[in-house]
Amino acid sequence: MRADRTDLLRLVVFCLGLSAAATCATGRPAFPWRTKGSPVVATRADVETVNPGYQRERSQLLVRRVRRPSRASLDFAAYHANFMNADPPPERDEDAGRRPDASHPFDGAIAPGSLTASIGGTPLSAEERAHPLALAPLVELLEAKHVPGAERLEDVVDRVRAETWGLPGGPQVVRQTASEGYLHDPGSGRPVEVWVKIEFAPWFHAFAALPDEDGDGFPELYGRADPKMLGDATAVARFVRDEYEGRLLSPSEVVAWGHQLASYWYPSYNTDLVDARQGWPAADTEPDVRKDAGGLHFEPGKDGQLIVMRGKPAGKAVYNVFLVGEPSAGEAPAQAGPPAVAFPKLPPSKPTPDAAPVARAIRAELAAHGGSWAAWAKQVAPLHAALEHRLAGLPAGAKALSGGDGFLFYARSLSYVLGGDLGKQHGNKDPIPAIVRFRDLLAKHGVDLLFVPVPTKAEIFPERAAVAPGGDAAPYARFVGQVVNPFERKFLLELADKGVETVDLLPAFLAERARDPSPKGEALYQAEDTHWTSRGLELAARLVAERVRRYPWYKPLGAHPRRYETKDASFTRHGDLCSRLPEAEQAKYAPETLVGHQVIGPEGAPYEDDPESPIVLLGDSFTGVYQLMDCEHAGESAHLAKDLGAPLDLVMSYGGGPNVRSKLLRRGEAALGDKKLVIWMMTARDLYDFSEGWDR
Repeated sequence: MRADRTDLLRLVVFCLGLSAAATCATGRPAFPWRTKGSPVVATRADVETVNPGYQRERSQLLVRRVRRPSRASLDFAAYHANFMNADPPPERDEDAGRRPDASHPFDGAIAPGSLTASIGGTPLSAEERAHPLALAPLVELLEAKHVPGAERLEDVVDRVRAETWGLPGGPQVVRQTASEGYLHDPGSGRPVEVWVKIEFAPWFHAFAALPDEDGDGFPELYGRADPKMLGDATAVARFVRDEYEGRLLSPSEVVAWGHQLASYWYPSYNTDLVDARQGWPAADTEPDVRKDAGGLHFEPGKDGQLIVMRGKPAGKAVYNVFLVGEPSAGEAPAQAGPPAVAFPKLPPSKPTPDAAPVARAIRAELAAHGGSWAAWAKQVAPLHAALEHRLAGLPAGAKALSGGDGFLFYARSLSYVLGGDLGKQHGNKDPIPAIVRFRDLLAKHGVDLLFVPVPTKAEIFPERAAVAPGGDAAPYARFVGQVVNPFERKFLLELADKGVETVDLLPAFLAERARDPSPKGEALYQAEDTHWTSRGLELAARLVAERVRRYPWYKPLGAHPRRYETKDASFTRHGDLCSRLPEAEQAKYAPETLVGHQVIGPEGAPYEDDPESPIVLLGDSFTGVYQLMDCEHAGESAHLAKDLGAPLDLVMSYGGGPNVRSKLLRRGEAALGDKKLVIWMMTARDLYDFSEGWDR
């Protein structure tokens, strides 16, 4: 059977060669790097694609089994030939009728003479070919761990991606990517080599007869990273072999990996993890995805550890499913968790919302700004004009922009500031009816609701959002510490008038920023990320906890508080906005080193959320950062638990703040009877034009 497959591949390559000769006359030059050696379909030994008929360009589902849960294997399972990882074609065909220039490919990143259209033409051994490495997450990790040589490898990846072949459109038209890497030991004491797999976009046709050895629709090319540019790769190879390949992840680390991946992909693909404890596909899985699954069904334990990620990159649901570890015939293995907490029996109670203080404060603000929303909006119009200008200058496909003082901003956050009256959005874009209905549902079960919108970075650092790097921020400095989106205030007032209580974080955040306009230490938000820092989330926790302690039902819960301590935990990462910048700007930003404050319980173990808690923290990624990824055990729920003396029940959805309610309600309404409070915390930007609408 293997001989038949090899013969077939040889025939395909031979036919491609004939096709190249035939099409040269059309004006497109033949692909200049032909196959050297026998064609070989490269794969990874411990990763298997499970769903039959998977097609990279058409499928909505990718199921991968990872038998050996190293970080290298998990990253490969996520990135290799995944339908999620494809840059869109340009709006115009810039390449039509133009001849590509292949005289100096990839700006010297790949050694001259090493390029070949088949992995069989490389010196890689069969063992080395069986361990490909997904380059994007590997480079990110190398930089986060400060491994020598990481920046040089990133430069190789960037130069491959930026190759234009002399065609118009600039480097933002991404025609190829350095998708995977291989380590090669040439022996005789010679230094380790890094070989790179370069994949071309399926819409790139400037060359005739591009080879597609693995048949996934993305033609490929292999070459050796030029040692003159890469330098000594010994440290990189050591880290890969000892840590990236060599260390197996625990079940909890696998879950953290899944959270990190969903968070990183969210800005582009609207990804979120799905609760798969009862198996997958579930009853609410979309019919077209169930059809794509072809009758497959997976259960935790029986099929290994189950990580299910749902995305919606273009309004259509897609799924990545990872079956991690060896399957077993028994039930899912029990994972170590926090010691059981004996919560006191809380007597029945009725909700006691107190919306009046926020309403009074906002009416006073309105009176101080001319007495009308139109007058207030006119006062911030100069800043809005600057923000509109910045958004208008974004290239197609870019979702983030560089601001002043090294800060990056998410384009949607600027759109929210400019969005106008939130309560006048049409149909299911209007948040107010959905919030009121959820309040009423909780009240029916005696559960209080606190709605907590998290201010956007653009509201707290408006002068940095309004100017490009190196621009003059002086005209906008007067907006520091001021409300720059009056209609957010109108929205909270309308909620208060309907009896919905909010914890209004904005005044405290503005005051904190105004006291510290150029912080030498940690700012309230990460410079290169959409999310807050430990400083920001801990300020929010103190404000929310202050309100929670005033509920009548809290007294018996707080009578015997658990004592928590904190310890510093640093981490280094590129923020989620770096890869959303225009192509030419991405390399300007180095990973950011941050410090979280891990919460440690009385037993000396890191804090863990508890689904039995009477207090639910319902939220989006602002409740997940620092808690479920990066340093971990240092997020909003952990610090609320420290301030309240009791663990919380965290229910979180990446980017799904408006509809995270469904995750809680899938437990059944009866489960609400054991709860006293739902703290609904989500980024304020999703109050405007939320892509999926507010499910009512």
